[in-house]
Amino acid sequence: MFSGPCVVFQTPHFLEQGKRHHTRFFPTEEENADNNGNPKAGTVVDRGVTDVYHFDFFLQAHGGLQGTTRPTHYYVVHDDNGFNADDLQTLTNAVSYLFARATKAVSLVSPAYYADLACERGRCYLHKLLQGVDSSGTSTTSGQDAEEQVYREATLLWHNGVSGPALKDTMFYL
Repeated sequence: MFSGPCVVFQTPHFLEQGKRHHTRFFPTEEENADNNGNPKAGTVVDRGVTDVYHFDFFLQAHGGLQGTTRPTHYYVVHDDNGFNADDLQTLTNAVSYLFARATKAVSLVSPAYYADLACERGRCYLHKLLQGVDSSGTSTTSGQDAEEQVYREATLLWHNGVSGPALKDTMFYL
């Protein structure tokens, strides 16, 4: 059993993260570069290219396998915990090592990866409903009856959902 220190956050803390940007960083000295010429894993940039008035930073938590790596841009939306910049950046870097499918750090924090996997799995389950095709192969009608038709179709597709004994207490791998 783990008997070390445990940190429990009782107040919310929200970070927005993004990878769809054109920002790249290159080390100015060779000893700060990895084998591909990228900055080493765990590199944080929080001055010069970040917002002057808000709390944001770039973190390259992962080592690039090929080509130029793209750091993740983190923007603190809400912080009731009062983290200082160094503590939050260290915590964010540490959480990027917790993704179960990888033995090294990943580019985004693990909860974001798991949320993305869950959304993709949900999209697969909802694909027929989102396309408007029912079990008979015809497209659904629009209007007042459409919502009831979608509900009936979902019940048929998912065999009454996860309320049954076979799936109620079951978990699947993401």
